[in-house]
Amino acid sequence: MNPKIRTFKLPELASGYAGDLSSGQYIELLEFANLDAPVQADEVRLEECRFTSVAVESLRNARLMQCELEQIGAPSFNAAGTFFNDVRVAQSRFGSADFAEAELDGVLFENCKFGWLNLRRAKVRDVLFRNCQFEEIDFGGQIHRVSFTDSRTSVLNGIGAQLRDVDLQGLEFAQVEGLESLRGARISSLQLSLLAEDMAQHLGIRVAP
Repeated sequence: MNPKIRTFKLPELASGYAGDLSSGQYIELLEFANLDAPVQADEVRLEECRFTSVAVESLRNARLMQCELEQIGAPSFNAAGTFFNDVRVAQSRFGSADFAEAELDGVLFENCKFGWLNLRRAKVRDVLFRNCQFEEIDFGGQIHRVSFTDSRTSVLNGIGAQLRDVDLQGLEFAQVEGLESLRGARISSLQLSLLAEDMAQHLGIRVAP
């Protein structure tokens, strides 16, 4: 089953400033663009907002609803415990993106680049990755209705993952860890052939040369 990505259109937004992003604030209908300093916005609540060309270092325990994030990034992005509902992230770059214990629902990542994407203990539902690149994806959470299009990763780590309706056919991968945890994923026949040796080793099957 494909992810259910809900469409939305932001209304006219007023200009936002770094001082508006104090911890715990409720913020709506603001656009944050070209801020000089990296953003630290832990525990804020954002509704119908946009971030453009901003370095976002931390959104820990923040709540984002119907928000757009474009051309954002940081060497280390702390999004642990965040709640993303109907969020679009585009043309962004992260050295590492830590979504540990986060909840993502109805999220589109498009034309993004990640060093390490951490979804350990996260609840991820209805998420689409389109034309994204990763060095490593850690799937160690509850992953439901997630798919990839024209994407690639060096390492796919499924250890501890609980997958349901996850489509990996659009994800090229070079290495898989935690093969037994990929139950509930859909792969292509080509991907199956690439995993054949690992699967045989996992099952204790010796393949004759």
